[in-house]
Amino acid sequence: MSAERRVYINNDLDIVTARMQAREMARQVGFGTADQARISLAASELARILAWTHGFEPRQLIMSPATRDGAPGIQVSCLICFDPISEDSENNEAERLVKQNHSLEGARQLVDESFIEPQDNKHARITLVKWLTPSK
Repeated sequence: MSAERRVYINNDLDIVTARMQAREMARQVGFGTADQARISLAASELARILAWTHGFEPRQLIMSPATRDGAPGIQVSCLICFDPISEDSENNEAERLVKQNHSLEGARQLVDESFIEPQDNKHARITLVKWLTPSK
């Protein structure tokens, strides 16, 4: 199985590269074609968010194999910028981030787990994980 891969996202072509790299890693982990497509689409949605984000460098998508209780999987993560938190906001950062980025909600629906970890008042780490389930 391959090690961590990083794709720097600066333009639309980099989104395609991220999608291809995610599909290849998913294939190497052992995912079937349908799950390879889900993982590559989720990765490209994160890459698209990064491509449209301004003022934060480096914009990179990090893909890596994952394991949990012996089960293999794949993890895709990135650090993104979002509108600063207002003092009177009643929503938590994760809810606001999802509302600001509809692509993020779509990506989260394609995987088994998703984590949004605020880093400060305008950055958050997004992590998507898809687990390989044994064939029946």
